This record gives sequence, structure tokens and C-alpha cells, in this order.
Amino acid sequence: MKTTCLLLPAITLLLMASSVHCATAKTLQMYNAIDYMRCDVNGDGVVDVADIATVISVMAESTEVSLTKADVNGDSTVDVADIATIITAMAEATGNEISYTSCPDDHHPHIIDLGLPSGTKWACCNVGASTPEEYGNYYAWGETSPKSMYDEYTYQYYNSNSSYINIGSDIAGTGYDAATANWGAPWRMPSLTQIQELLNNTTSTWTTQNGVNGRKFTGSNGGSVFLPAAGYRWGGELYFAGSDGYFWSSTLYESYPSRACSLYCYSGYANWNYYYRSSGQSVRPVR
Repeated sequence: MKTTCLLLPAITLLLMASSVHCATAKTLQMYNAIDYMRCDVNGDGVVDVADIATVISVMAESTEVSLTKADVNGDSTVDVADIATIITAMAEATGNEISYTSCPDDHHPHIIDLGLPSGTKWACCNVGASTPEEYGNYYAWGETSPKSMYDEYTYQYYNSNSSYINIGSDIAGTGYDAATANWGAPWRMPSLTQIQELLNNTTSTWTTQNGVNGRKFTGSNGGSVFLPAAGYRWGGELYFAGSDGYFWSSTLYESYPSRACSLYCYSGYANWNYYYRSSGQSVRPVR
């Protein structure tokens, strides 16, 4: 009881700050559905204040719920951090987006705020990656699954007449968007305009993070994202991993419809360029 009384004022303040409400799993976006279900501590199918109360009871040793069940953030300790994780899940489920200037924990992906003029937020890691420095999957432009071979003949939108099929000038949020297809809306591939905004409103430095080379982009608010030099795939080979990074945009390069625009970075600089749509590149989502 003493533990519960001490924690209630802090929880009340957290709830007020987050403006959260009860929500069901159906309203949560796909990218953090696993975390959401872990937050359903009492197993009633809903993540709400009852789950917070259950965690408090575990902390006060007044419930039969296991410590493992109450450890929703997976750090082997049941404490206020687990309550904060539940509050975050509740806020995200009701559309109250939670963003950070850097990753607060190891439960990726996170929404990173770089203070960009448009309000665009960038993901902390690539599609298919479990950490910011992990390369993740490679996708041909407009395809939503990785594969072993990348060329015109394995490209889904290349026909027998040796020409590229038109799937639109901007595929963001469509069925061709690898970010939306794998993480769910509102995650999407960045447009060329959003890549240019990143380049023009951040400073970037070539660095090594946990042994992986890449470029770190830092916004005016101190927020930052690390983009690993994952290289690109062509044929069955991976090229320039560790020295160059290629990240698809959602924007077709209309002067040459066989190509699409990408963010390109290496140790010298970062800029955008255009590449054959059939090559395999990284995807770093935005929202």
C-alpha cells in the first residue's frame, strides 16, 4: 500500500502530460503491436490504467501476476519505467504521437523529432533492422519484400518489352511503399522533398556507431538519426557496405522513368541522386 501511495501522484502527472485514454489493440499501428500486447499486463485485451494498477500491485508485492508479465519493457526490473511504457502504448494507440530526440531505450523503432520545418519525423532505424546501426532489408523501388537477386529480370515492374512499368511518380503510402507495407501507416518512404528538407535543415557528420560506419544527421533541436552505410544490392551481391549508404525516396526521377531518387551518403558528403529502380536499397521511414 505504501508503494502505491507514493507512485500515484507521479502516475497522475504522467497521464495528464500524455493526454492518454483507454484503447484497444485494433487501434494501435502495426509497428509497435508486439509492445502493445506486452503492455496488456492483466490480460483483458485492453491497455489502460488497470494495467498500470497491476504493475503497481506487483511492485507492492500484493498480486499473483508474475514479475515477467509485469516487466513490459524487458529490462528485468518492474518499476516506474514499465508504467511509462504502458502510458506510451496508450498514447500511441489513441493517435497521440510520442516522439523523441534520440532513442530512449532498445525497443526500436522510435519516432525521432529533428525539429524540421514541415514537422516530418524520421524513424531511428531502417525497415528490417532492429537497431539504428543494423543494415536491415534491401528493396527494389516499389517492391515490398527483400529477395536474393536484384536486376531488371527479377524486378516486379519490368516487362518483357524491356521497359519499366509506371507505378506512379510518388509511391508514398501506396501499396508500393516498403515502409507502409512493413510497418503500417502513417509510416511511409520519404519523398525527395523530405530528403531535401533533411539535408538543408540538419548538420551531418560521418561517424562510427557501435562499430558501424554511417552518417549522423542532427537537427536544430538536438535530435539526431544515424544512417548506416549499408551499401546497395545488385545481382546477388552487396556493394559498398561500410562506405556508402543508399536510401530510397518515394519519388520517381521523371526525366528517366527507369530510375528513382535516393538519399546518398558517404564519408565526404550527403546528397540526393537517382538510381535504377531495380537495385536493392535501404528504406528509412518517415511520418
